[in-house]
Amino acid sequence: MQQYFGKSRTDDTLFLDSEELNHIKNVMRMKENDEVIIAYEGKSYICALNKDLLSGKIKSVFKSEEKTGNLLVYVPLLNDEKMSFIFQHGTELGVNKFVVVEYEHCKYKLPKKDYEKKLKRWNKVLKEAAEQSYRLSKPILDSIINPKDIDSTANVNIVCSLDKDNVKHICKVLTTKNCNDTINLVFGPEGGLSKSEENELEAKNYIKTSLGDTVLRTETVPLMVASIIRYLKDSE
Repeated sequence: MQQYFGKSRTDDTLFLDSEELNHIKNVMRMKENDEVIIAYEGKSYICALNKDLLSGKIKSVFKSEEKTGNLLVYVPLLNDEKMSFIFQHGTELGVNKFVVVEYEHCKYKLPKKDYEKKLKRWNKVLKEAAEQSYRLSKPILDSIINPKDIDSTANVNIVCSLDKDNVKHICKVLTTKNCNDTINLVFGPEGGLSKSEENELEAKNYIKTSLGDTVLRTETVPLMVASIIRYLKDSE
């Protein structure tokens, strides 16, 4: 069943954004009384579409809560294919917020004049992924920032490192005791974090963390960490 995000509610009727009409009418070829899921203000409902196809009458509650953590992922600026991959699958695995970072070793460069256009496109990817996975809300996508602006106020601050010394294994950093805490995840682009970037993060009390003996692709890192957090939460 197709899910959409509602924009408003009146009594037992939920309303959709007008931009959804083309998808409902021409892509999904829906008609009056067809059922859809509409997520609105922390719940989702099974609704029967009205004649206008942009509103639906609530029939029942579909989902009233979901197990998402408090994971903020700092994503290195990558090419569109890799960014979409991270946004899509990170959303499926419960990431709450993404922030894009332009690191020193990022091979993909983006002029500031194109920031707004890219953020709009990435927000669309997040919305579609949230609808596909029946999330009750779309993850937040913050602006594109410089590494020095990375926040460190979470309960657990992780920087994935390829160093062999003074590094904790991910299984020692994430546990059933802290998997529900706020967690910041930082990892580098294909060229890795520069030494100065990693040192600056350490100075902000980020924990240098190893994900194991194999070297993962950049786009695999946040999915592995999000999966571990999801497993730990389900194990409680």
